[in-house]
Amino acid sequence: MFFLGDRDGLAFRLFSYFAVILSLIMILQNIAEVALVKTLLHVPKKIQAEMLELADQAEVMIREGDMDELADWERGQHYYLFVLDKERHTISGRQMHPHFEFKLNFIRDLDTTFENQVNQPVIAIPLSTGHDLVIQFPHEYHPARYFPYYFMLIQVVIAILILSVFSLLLARYLQRPLNKLQDASYRLAEGDFSVRVSHEVGDSVTELGRLANSFDHMTQRIHGLAEKQKRLIRDVSHELRTPLARHNLALHLLRRRLPEESQPLLDRLERESDEMNELVTEILEYSQLENASYSVNLVPIQLETVCHHLILEMQGNLIHEQVFECDLNNSALMAMADNRLLLRVIKNLLGNAVKYAGRQAVISLSVCNANGWVQLVIEDNGAGIPEQHLNQIFDPFTRLEMARDKQSGGYGLGLAIVKESMSIMKGHVVASNRAEGGLRICLLFPMA
Repeated sequence: MFFLGDRDGLAFRLFSYFAVILSLIMILQNIAEVALVKTLLHVPKKIQAEMLELADQAEVMIREGDMDELADWERGQHYYLFVLDKERHTISGRQMHPHFEFKLNFIRDLDTTFENQVNQPVIAIPLSTGHDLVIQFPHEYHPARYFPYYFMLIQVVIAILILSVFSLLLARYLQRPLNKLQDASYRLAEGDFSVRVSHEVGDSVTELGRLANSFDHMTQRIHGLAEKQKRLIRDVSHELRTPLARHNLALHLLRRRLPEESQPLLDRLERESDEMNELVTEILEYSQLENASYSVNLVPIQLETVCHHLILEMQGNLIHEQVFECDLNNSALMAMADNRLLLRVIKNLLGNAVKYAGRQAVISLSVCNANGWVQLVIEDNGAGIPEQHLNQIFDPFTRLEMARDKQSGGYGLGLAIVKESMSIMKGHVVASNRAEGGLRICLLFPMA
C-alpha cells in the first residue's frame, strides 16, 4: 500500500475504513439474502390451504368412482393438476402435457423449498385412497418473483445503515481534532497565547498531528512577536521620559534668557512637550493594563456619586453650548469596580464626548440594572460613528478622520484604555449608534 502513504496517514485510514465498509456491506448482503431465501421460498400458507382443499375434493370424487366427473373437475381448476396412481398414470383418462410428464421426475412435497428463480415445480399431495394429487405450482405465485426488488431493497438498506454508522464514526474521529483546533483558534484570537493543541489532538493521524504542531509553533511565534512589540513600546516610552524631562528643563531655563517677543514660541514648544508627555503616560498605562500587571482592587462603589463628582469637575471643559444631563436616581445600585480605573474610564468617555460630539452636544449619563449587571450609559447627540468602524474604536492608536478628526486632539488610546480597564474589572463595554443620532457607550459592571 505504498501509494497510500504511511499507516498513520489520512489516506491509508480512509482506504482502510472504506474497505471495511465495502466488506461488511457484501457480507451482510449475502447473509440477508440467505435468510430471505430460507424464510420466503416456501409454498405460501394460503396456497397450501387451497391445495389441501383440492386434495379433499379429489378424494371424494375418487370414492364416488365417476372418472368423467373427475376429469371435468380437473379441467375446471385454475391449477394444472392430475390425480395419478402408483405408476404415475392419470386415473381420469385426461391427456397429460409431455413437459408436465417430464417434470414428474422432479416431483416435490408440499413443504418443499423453492429455488431463488421463478419456475413452475410440480407438487404431489398423497391422498388417503393411495393416489397422488400432482399440481403444477403457478409462476405468478412463486415467492421468488419479487426477489429482485427484495435484494435491491436489502442492498440499499444495508448500504445506508453501514454508511451512516461509519460516516458518524468517521466524522467524530476527524471532527474531534478539528473542533479542538477551532476552539484553540478562537482562544488565540481572544489573546490566549497559552493554548496548545498538539497533546490534545495527538498523533493518531499524521496530517492532523502535523497541523496541530504547526498551530502550536504559530502560537509561540505570535506570542513572541506580541511580547516583543509590547516590550518595545514600553521600553521606548520609558526611554522617552529622560529626554523629555531634559527638554522641559531646557525650556524653563531658556525662558529666563529670551526676550519677551520670543515667549509665544516657547509657549508652543511647552505645549508640544506636554502633549508628548501625555502620550508617553497613556502608552505606559495602556501597556500596564494590557500586560495584566495592574494590581486591581475591586470594591463596592456607588456609580451615581462618582458620576456627580466627575460632572462637577468637568463642567469647565464644556465648550460653547454643550451641557451634561444626568439620570442618576438609582442610588441603591452598587457596582464592583476599582476606584482609580473607574475614574479613568468615565473621564475618558466624557472627555471624548466633549471633544467630538459637537458644539451644541447634549451629553447624558444614566445608571440602571441590566439583567444582573450595573449599567452606566454615556451618550451624546453628535454625528456618531460609521457602523463599519464601531468595532475598531477600542483598538489602540485608532483615530477616525471623519466627524472625530485629528484636530480635536487625542492619540487613539483613550478607548483602548477603557476596554482594557473594563476587562480587568471583569466588566464589558459596548459601543453603538443611537437611532436618533449620536454615540452610546454602555459600561457593564458586576453587581456588588
